[in-house]
Amino acid sequence: MRFLLSLCLATSALAAPEEKNVLALPTQWNTEAGKRTTLEAWKGRHYALTFVYTSCAGSCPLTTKKLKRLDAALEKAGKPLDLVIVSLDPSHDTPEQVKQYRARYGVEDAKRWNVLVGDDAQVRTLTMLLEFKYTKNPESGVILHDNTVFLVGPDGSVQTSMSSLDQPMEAFIDAVPASPARGQKRPSR
Repeated sequence: MRFLLSLCLATSALAAPEEKNVLALPTQWNTEAGKRTTLEAWKGRHYALTFVYTSCAGSCPLTTKKLKRLDAALEKAGKPLDLVIVSLDPSHDTPEQVKQYRARYGVEDAKRWNVLVGDDAQVRTLTMLLEFKYTKNPESGVILHDNTVFLVGPDGSVQTSMSSLDQPMEAFIDAVPASPARGQKRPSR
């Protein structure tokens, strides 16, 4: 009987859905200031994580505009949250391109916005872990991609997600806990 119970427990553990945790795989990123960082820099607090590329003429402008609305709504709700935006086009998204991107969308002074650029392998590692799909057309350079914004918890686990295009933000905002005590150190851009 114990054997059957152990077998059932082992089988159910194998069938459990795999938790998506951004700290499970080591990745290195360049900040906008040219410093090296990891996602460990946000360990201990909640943050939103998504992907864009600065030359995108398709859904990235819509994603960025939704992030601005999300940022404002979270601030109004007393739940300010860091936004971590990972570039899908590391060969193009230089610090100057990121600066132009920020200016184009009026977020040049947005302190909680963090644009990270890694190499292709780092991007692929993180997107595979999150099951975020993207592909780059080798001829045109256009990147087709998902439009998901992830809420990452203090331990690196994905708490919830939403589409940056058509899904309402309320459930995402409700999933964000009240703001922690002020004075926590934030990663530098």
